[in-house]
Amino acid sequence: MTRALRACCAVLCLALPLAAGACGVCIEDNVAVTYDHAVVERAAARGHVVVFASIDARTAPQAASDGVKAAAMRVRGVDRGTVRAAIAPLAVSFALDPHVQAPAAALAAIEKSAAQPGLRLTLLRVVD
Repeated sequence: MTRALRACCAVLCLALPLAAGACGVCIEDNVAVTYDHAVVERAAARGHVVVFASIDARTAPQAASDGVKAAAMRVRGVDRGTVRAAIAPLAVSFALDPHVQAPAAALAAIEKSAAQPGLRLTLLRVVD
């Protein structure tokens, strides 16, 4: 192997880890993008849960994220100051009072309230 080829390989090997990022396929990527430790701590102290969901929408990512966030703040049981939404990957999280409604019911209410054709929220994780 020539010196130039070895140097080129070394540079590529060093650059590859820098190019890696969240692809949004795994649950952990979708949770991490909206995770807020302070929200989790406050929710636990109040006996609430934190709901993490992925967003599937036909609209532009920013519009979908903004619409879901606004809709979540109108849903019963959602702690309004805790709603976090992201566009890459499309995801949402929020603290929820489980005595008011279940996480799946809250997601269904958000879908209905957002009134975006083709919007689908998929429950990924509930942290209690």
